[in-house]
Amino acid sequence: MENSGFDLLFREYSVYVIRRLLSDELLSSFQDCSRFLNAQPIIVPPWQIALPVLSCLAAGGTLEDGYTAAAAWYPVCLASEILDSVEDREYLPEGDLLSQEIATNLATSFIFLALHLYASIEDDQTTRVTRLFSILGFQATIGQHRDLTKPSTSVEKSLEDYWETTIMKSGSVFRMGTAGAAAVASSDENLIDALGDYGTALGVMLQLIDDCRDALTPTADKIIWETSLPLLLYLMAIGEAKIIYPDVISKAEWSDLLRESGVINTIAALLQEWHLRAHESLKPLTNTNEKQILKTIPSLILHLLPFSLKEI
Repeated sequence: MENSGFDLLFREYSVYVIRRLLSDELLSSFQDCSRFLNAQPIIVPPWQIALPVLSCLAAGGTLEDGYTAAAAWYPVCLASEILDSVEDREYLPEGDLLSQEIATNLATSFIFLALHLYASIEDDQTTRVTRLFSILGFQATIGQHRDLTKPSTSVEKSLEDYWETTIMKSGSVFRMGTAGAAAVASSDENLIDALGDYGTALGVMLQLIDDCRDALTPTADKIIWETSLPLLLYLMAIGEAKIIYPDVISKAEWSDLLRESGVINTIAALLQEWHLRAHESLKPLTNTNEKQILKTIPSLILHLLPFSLKEI
């Protein structure tokens, strides 16, 4: 992603966004929160922080509005990542996050910081933007709740639930970033929806890659079974109606089985489908430099693919 050709622009935008956040009055009384925000750009890709800036500009807004929209969305993005790790019991305390309890509290502070920043947007736009923030944020929590409480059911129903959950959980967070930025720039609902659909597609692509990474990275590591997308696609491919776990031990064996059954090809096709959806959603936008940059981001996401899937 660093070789995208737009990386310097992404970094420039992300630096201004972080500066805007760190200069906010609320953070002056919460130094741990400021330190965490200051450290995360090392981990989070610059294009992700810059995404609302580009979306705002593509919708006809100003650079200043774009920075405001991005500064409001980025804390939500961090809160989502923290809570997802804690709730999935994958959280490993380190640095300033000494415990799951502290991590959860910081995530909560980021959500209220985002609300504070969204509320600072110009009066004629505040209602429109905060409505999107509340609706999409609530949908994301519903999606995460469904992911945590999913019952044992048939393969077909589980696969249907997977897509609904992924679109709500991950798609809603990125839709908030792109649609929210468009709502700062414009009152055109068609334009807001178009950029919202684009954000949803990006969120789904990222979630697909994250969900499939372990299964598609051949190693000798032992498999920790869960009802994942690769498992569901494999069971569908062999005609199994119920959730069962294949008789394999290592990730390498599992990866070979997925390749032999055609599941890797299926995952590659699904990612290409969402890549196309992202491009299609941008059609209503005027042809600007920002639109062209947005069109490159789905391809940048595909660079996150495990090596085994890039071969397809």
